[in-house]
Order: sequence, then C-alpha cells, then structure tokens
Amino acid sequence: MAVPPSTPRAGDGRPDPGAPPERRPALRVLAAIVVPPHLAASGGARAGEQLSAALADRCQVTVANMMGDALAPDRSCRRRAVATGLPPLVPWSRLSNRYSTLFYRSDIPDAIRPGAYDLVHLHNPMPALEFARIARACRRAGIPYVISTHGFNEVANGRAIYGFGALRRLAWASLVEAPVAAAVRGAAAIFALSPADFEIVRAMGFKGQRLEVVPNGVAMPEPVDPEADRATYERFGIPAAPDGPLTAMFLANHTPNKGLPVLMEGFLALDGPFTLIVGGENRPDVDYAAYQRAAKPGQRIVVTGRVTDAEVGALLRRSDLFVFPTLADTLPLVIFEAMAQGLPVVASRVGGIPHQIDASCGELVPPGDATALRDALERLMRDRPRLARMGVAARARVAERFTWEAAADKALTAYHDLLDASGRDRRTAEERSAAVGAVPAHLVRRARDA
Repeated sequence: MAVPPSTPRAGDGRPDPGAPPERRPALRVLAAIVVPPHLAASGGARAGEQLSAALADRCQVTVANMMGDALAPDRSCRRRAVATGLPPLVPWSRLSNRYSTLFYRSDIPDAIRPGAYDLVHLHNPMPALEFARIARACRRAGIPYVISTHGFNEVANGRAIYGFGALRRLAWASLVEAPVAAAVRGAAAIFALSPADFEIVRAMGFKGQRLEVVPNGVAMPEPVDPEADRATYERFGIPAAPDGPLTAMFLANHTPNKGLPVLMEGFLALDGPFTLIVGGENRPDVDYAAYQRAAKPGQRIVVTGRVTDAEVGALLRRSDLFVFPTLADTLPLVIFEAMAQGLPVVASRVGGIPHQIDASCGELVPPGDATALRDALERLMRDRPRLARMGVAARARVAERFTWEAAADKALTAYHDLLDASGRDRRTAEERSAAVGAVPAHLVRRARDA
C-alpha cells in the first residue's frame, strides 16, 4: 500500500527557530485529510483542501487526502497519492456504509517518518481509528501535529443525535470518541473552528496551551456563466426567473445529524407556496417521494441527488434563502458558501453557527424544533425586502471576516510559534543536560543533525 512521498526539501530538515522569518526555509507541512473515501462530499475535507491551497504560497504543503484529488482546488499544492482499504476477511459488500465508514485505513502513516516533515496538520476526525493511527505515527516519528476541529461537534454529540441504542452508543464511544480523544491529547496545538469547540477539546483531555481559533473561510464566487446556470435549471425543472414563491435551498449529506426530517416537517407545515431544493446525494433509507406527496398545492420539493460544484453555485444563485436545520455541526462550510452567493441563512443554534451568522443576515432556531423553523420561514416569507437586505449583509460579512487568506495567515503564524517553542524547549533541554556533566550541547546538536 506504500506510495512514495513527495521529495523532501534539501538541508537538515529542520527550520532554524533562531533565524529571522525572512531567512527561514519554507516549513514542510503534511495536510492529512481523513475521510471515508466512499463519500461524494465532505465539508471537512473540502475545508482542508481550501486551507492547504491558501497556504501553498506561504509554506511547502503536501496534501494527502483519503478521498483522492476530487476536491482539489485549482490552485493546488503538492499531493501525495493515498491508498485506502478495509480490513480483510469481513464481507463489507453486505454491510451498510455506516459500518465500513468506521474502519477505512490508509497508507498516510507510511509517509510520516523522522525528518520527512516539520509538522503534520490533521483535518476531519472520521474514520476515527485512522485519525488516531496517523496521530500515533506522528508521535513515533517525533513530528508535532496540529488538529483542526472539523466534525468535532458531531463526534461529541453523536450518541445523542443519531438515535442509537445501548450497543451502538457503546460502539460510538469506543470506535469514535475514544480514538479522537487520544489524538487530541497528543496534539501540539488545536485549531478550533470557533470558540464553541474549546469546551469540547478540553473535555477530550487536551491540556496544552496552544488552543486558538483558525476558522473556515470561503472563496468568493467566480463570474457567472448564464448559459450553464440555465442548463442547471432545466435539468431540475426550476424556472430561471426568480419571480414567484420563495425558493429555499438545503445542501448536505443526508445523514441523521443534518436534520433533513426537521427541514421537511418545518416546510410542510407552511400554508403558502414555496420551492424547496434539497441538494446532496440521496440515501436509500430516506423516503423522498413521501415528502413530495405531502406537499400542498403550490408547494414543490426538488430532490437533486448528487450535484457538481457548478450546479451548486447555480442553485444557490437561484434561491432566496439557505436553510440548514442541523442537529450537530462544528462550523459548516456550506453556510459560508451560501452567504458568499448573497443568501441569508436560517440555521440551528448549534456549534459554531452562531459565530457565522448574526441578526443582520440570518435567523437561528433551536435544533430539532420544526415549529420554530416554520415560524422563522413564515416571518421571512412575509417580508421579502428584508430577505433581500439580509442577503446583501450575508455576502458582506463573509467577504470581510471569513476568507481563506486570513485563515492561512493565522495557521502559518501558529505553525511558526509552535515550532519556535519546540526549538526553544529542545535547546533548553540540551543545555540543562550539558550543565550537569552530560554530553556537551554542541555535540548533542551535531549528532542530532547528522
């Protein structure tokens, strides 16, 4: 399963912490993106790719993504091909993906050898066993690692939101919570997506001082191709003209934590007309046709199935509102992407979402409360001018506060601070050893760097 890593930088492999920033060689960072390879989309994987791309002109980033290159942005970094697989002797084809998700492995740990990288940045915690295995490889190689908290809210609240029985709750605790917590406890730093994650990582046992906010960002939309947009509307039978009833969009994996039943219940409780676009790959255990049959006259539910990035952009531009009644989320990238297209947002008050939107550009509702969702929708449907103003405010908010360039600046500063502190601690230990009659510090350094 081994795949040759990208060629390491010449030299001794360590940036000199004492050198001024302009004279330091570029940091070598491995961005390890941990995600079940069968998924069609992953917000955590997408965010890891985007942050790595923004860092590409600031340091030497190599991306190793268990999903392959499907989510790689145009401005790509170095890449390491990743082989993935499942343990043998198990009839995986007969089991649901919900089980195989937990057990995927990769060859990313093979790339983590002493001196290969200065730092490893872990993105996304599932499959948790592989997440922990990569963290252990870092510790064995003596390479510090940092963790971004994609998906941590879902990990911490999984036993509550997925409706598990006793046996599945036990499995979640041992196969998800425990491995993620083990990785967190060994991290040199945690990059929380919002302050809402601080309590979660502390509860997982992180005792370190380097806990700071490095949020997701968003790329502002490229110029529109009207012909491509029209082709998308024709494909899904959506009128191109924005006049008429409210058009709202939901986009996510249709897993239980994303609140699809709450979405449907809230919309179907409305009396007025609407078009609801339900984006994301369909799941065989969801009866979409039943929801469509329950719609009243003038109400339409469009279920898209898997959509491309270009189609997502077109559908967001055609919508008046983005709705995201998730039960547990950390800092959903899709909310930022909707805001960048000028859409106001109605979403659940969970995780970092209250840090994404405020009253100028959206409304927050309690998670799992379809009645509160319906009430928020009714208020906005009655006041379309307000809805339009909120959309303008949403776009301005992300453009000002949530860019990948700003996130990359924060991440790079944290990388350097971490490695500077590591270098100071290493030199202090060497000098202390020399002071008590051990091998002189300069000989220790010479042997280490040989």
